[in-house]
Amino acid sequence: MILLYKAAGKGDVPTKRPPVLRAGVNTVTTLVESKKAQLVVIAHDVDPIELVVFLPALCRKMGVPYCIVKGKARLGKLVHRKTCTCVAFTQTNPEDKAALAKLVEAIKTNYNDRYEEIRRHWGGNVLGHKSTARIAKIEKAKAKELATKLG
Repeated sequence: MILLYKAAGKGDVPTKRPPVLRAGVNTVTTLVESKKAQLVVIAHDVDPIELVVFLPALCRKMGVPYCIVKGKARLGKLVHRKTCTCVAFTQTNPEDKAALAKLVEAIKTNYNDRYEEIRRHWGGNVLGHKSTARIAKIEKAKAKELATKLG
């Protein structure tokens, strides 16, 4: 094709790069740091987890929406590999921009903006029946003592 253009004297015709998903921790990190990523998708079952544990904090710092999805095999299917730890959307077709904007908005409202609330409820502070009963007994004794003091 290029030879036909050269033969016709039209010169090289620059071809526009098609929109693709960028995969891999190093690539995604570079895109987030340069704020070129529109959306970052991270797999939940990465082993060792230290490979991607910093990505949510980096995305929050740079203002890039991110989400965590189930299964690195699912992300691998997107990029035609067996598995993939994370994926970044950088460019989209003009006809898909509305759908991506809708998806990003949903992710921001349900996940990124609720980060503090979600972080507070991640396990811990769940006591068993015996511990709860013991604490309730102590609180009841304190309330009784306070009532007799004021009383």
